[in-house]
Amino acid sequence: MAPGELKKYRNKQRKARKRAELEKEKQTAAQEKREQHIKSRQQQDGETDGMKEEELVPEKLAKTDDPLGQAIRFLRPLQSLASERIETHLLAFEIYIRKDKLLLMLQSIKRAWLIDPKHHKLHSNLIRFCNIVSSRKEIPAPVKTVLKQEMERIYKEKNAHELNEEFLAQFFNSLPHLLQGARMKYCLDKQSQEKAISYVTNFNNQIKGVTIESCVEVLEAMRNGDLGSCDKEMASFLTKCQELFPYATVFRQAHENNVGPTTNSVANHVDSLPKEE
Repeated sequence: MAPGELKKYRNKQRKARKRAELEKEKQTAAQEKREQHIKSRQQQDGETDGMKEEELVPEKLAKTDDPLGQAIRFLRPLQSLASERIETHLLAFEIYIRKDKLLLMLQSIKRAWLIDPKHHKLHSNLIRFCNIVSSRKEIPAPVKTVLKQEMERIYKEKNAHELNEEFLAQFFNSLPHLLQGARMKYCLDKQSQEKAISYVTNFNNQIKGVTIESCVEVLEAMRNGDLGSCDKEMASFLTKCQELFPYATVFRQAHENNVGPTTNSVANHVDSLPKEE
């Protein structure tokens, strides 16, 4: 073989070996990738199986080392997907008040206020937040500036007491609003218990929003101490609820057990009740 042809032949062999080596490397890499994928899937399946087994134990689900952190993880999708619902921002406030985050509390209030400034449950958030800010002795200057600027738009320079009295006067004929106003009245002044209780127990036919659910919320507030110790008044109000809603088993069962009903118990009974005329 001529030297030139021999050189070409060797070059072809060298290129062929190189192509074979590259192909082998590709096959090896692909095999490793497949093995890693299979191993990863097996690990995920094992974790999922373990999670499923754990999910079958309610006690473990109820326990968490960071309940507020878990609550925030639950909240964030709601803030993205249900930002138009005031319940999202009411929930956010309840989380942030427990984490003592003033600016995030303010953010929740602003968002809820833009949706429905007259919502009865927003009112209790407004009063509690105002009370927290006014009683806080040390607030960083930048935070204080933001709070002052934003709160002026909502509170109109009224303090918690003034705002609550104005709310009670404005919504004198709505039981859901009266309940929140009464709760805040007692919260701000423990000496006003008798007056606070009267707002939600001495109602007549002109009061709106007197439903099974709203009456249960009143009884829950009494039972939880939101209106102070008032067992006698709670028993009297429970009797009134039985008269108003004679078919509502939730009130009959509560009377028999000598305890206030809960909102969960309403869900178990209200669907089967005949409509009140």
